[in-house]
Amino acid sequence: MLRSLYIKNYALIDEFRVEFGRGLSIITGETGAGKSIVLGAFGLLLGDRASADVIRSGAEKAIIEAEFDIASDSQLRTFLATEAIECESDALVIRREVARRGTSRAFLNDSPVNAQTLKSLGDHLVDLHGQHEHQSLLRIANHIDMLDEFGGLMHERAQYREKREHLLAAIREIEELRARDARLHEEHDLFDFQLQEILAVDPEPNEDSNIEAELRLLENAEALSSAATEIHSLLYEDDGSAHEKLGTAKEQLARLALIDPSLSEPLAELTAALANLDEVVQWSTRYSERMELNPERLETLRERIVLLTRIKKRFGGTLDAVLEKKAELQSKLSFETEFEEIIAEKQRELAGRRDELAKIASKLSKARHAAGGKLEKEIVIELAELGIERAAFRVDFRDRAARGEDPLTLDVDGKSFEARQNGIDEVEFFISTNAGEEPKPLARVASGGEISRVMLAIKSVLAKNDPVGLLIFDEIDIGVSGRVAQRVGRAMKVLATTHQILAITHLAQIAAFGDVHYVAVKQTAKGLTTSRLRQLNPTEHAEEVARLISGDALSASAIENAQSLIQEARNTVTPTSKKSKSRKSEQVGV
Repeated sequence: MLRSLYIKNYALIDEFRVEFGRGLSIITGETGAGKSIVLGAFGLLLGDRASADVIRSGAEKAIIEAEFDIASDSQLRTFLATEAIECESDALVIRREVARRGTSRAFLNDSPVNAQTLKSLGDHLVDLHGQHEHQSLLRIANHIDMLDEFGGLMHERAQYREKREHLLAAIREIEELRARDARLHEEHDLFDFQLQEILAVDPEPNEDSNIEAELRLLENAEALSSAATEIHSLLYEDDGSAHEKLGTAKEQLARLALIDPSLSEPLAELTAALANLDEVVQWSTRYSERMELNPERLETLRERIVLLTRIKKRFGGTLDAVLEKKAELQSKLSFETEFEEIIAEKQRELAGRRDELAKIASKLSKARHAAGGKLEKEIVIELAELGIERAAFRVDFRDRAARGEDPLTLDVDGKSFEARQNGIDEVEFFISTNAGEEPKPLARVASGGEISRVMLAIKSVLAKNDPVGLLIFDEIDIGVSGRVAQRVGRAMKVLATTHQILAITHLAQIAAFGDVHYVAVKQTAKGLTTSRLRQLNPTEHAEEVARLISGDALSASAIENAQSLIQEARNTVTPTSKKSKSRKSEQVGV
């Protein structure tokens, strides 16, 4: 709901703030007094293109600001969250500034946004009917949403969308598998060649380090054998060898131990040393015998290490990396043979999901056709109430046939359709306002009072489920007679029980239904002309309705007629919504 509108330095408006309440707010005034200027300012708030021409003469920038109560609008809060706009309270403040140099800035709750965001926001907040672009009913893309809202089909549509996403996920999975399968086929020869390279060498874990250790021994076999032989000679064979001297020392220490028993301990240690020496002597003999030159084995190992070094350079630098590559290639080549079976299974799952979605799409389409027939009848009745008595209204359904091998093709009742975001149907509203004329697309109906009445009729029928809270009707009374005008006023009054409505009118029969009445006033002072809105008290409301009947010259009979119209309006419609609080007459501005 719109709470207030603030305008500064815009066209003829110097500065004013006006507050709005629930129900039907009427705006009247002489031509050029500023009614359309207010709506133009409103258009800027909703993303219309900004121009420096709108700035009041002598000012540097124009400012337009509106505050909305969004306490009960969950869809709008979701939109704001998506746009990362903070909104901790129930108030949403939209602000647009247009500078003299031609630039403009826009803010939502002090967060800067672009004009496109304002346009998207406007679709949630306001429907402007008249000379403005915010006419959601004229957007063909919105017709299917309105029909589903009217028919109570949003749950079924949400179910359809969920199953459609499941189908899309299955399609994407198969596409990814096929792409992977294609890559594997393209790379098959390379993978097989690489695997054969590794298998030709057939490395074992740690084989390179084991070979390198054995090579060190074979390459130094002669030196190692000679050293072992020399050690054997020094310890055992040579004159004065270590073994000979230790034996002599042991014999002498044994004789002394017979005299001095305390020498038994060093004798035992010397005996143990001689035993250890014998073990080393035996080792040197065995080692020398084992360290024989083996040129063939040495050459074999050198050739093998060359192969291992080459394969390591090709596949990762280490033998572990080569073995990992071997396992990877074997896995890829073996998995390639399983792809056809995997894809076939996924295609069976896809077919099941497609059949499931086709059933839901068929059910949703049939429900839409039924709702469309009901909507057609109700809108024709409503149009007759508004003075368009020979109107024809049609909900036109066009099937979206599948194109070629479209993966989102559904077989519904023996026909192929494209599974679009909202189902298999394309919906557009057609209308004829004259007898004998074939209905034409609603979007091409001539503008003016007739189209506004058509909008009012459709809005009245759809009001129960329409999420847009504010409707603005600009001069809906063009070409309307007094009798029809009263019907139009009554329809707006009923619609105002569920929506907030601002209506600019020239007809007393419509103005009489207003819950709140504003008059656009143009004044000239010190050579400058200003325009603003003034809220009327009940007495002034009756006087303004009387002026719409008889002109500026108020007579007792005109006022009496006006009061009669107002009383009749009150008696014919009892709003269920909470009425706006009455306010004293005041010149609103700061």
